[in-house]
Amino acid sequence: MTRQSGPFDPGHRHLVLENSERRLSLWPAWRAVPPGWEVRFGPAPHKECVLRVEVGRR
Repeated sequence: MTRQSGPFDPGHRHLVLENSERRLSLWPAWRAVPPGWEVRFGPAPHKECVLRVEVGRR
């Protein structure tokens, strides 16, 4: 069985988004930023973005 990649596959580049409530979200760089969210980091490799989100939640 072949594994299909999804939008949050570690091989893709991502963004870290933040909303008005200061919540952070991992987001695929190739997708449009949803209303109410702003780019805070990226585009960057998946691992770097995940680390930014984890640090921001502390």
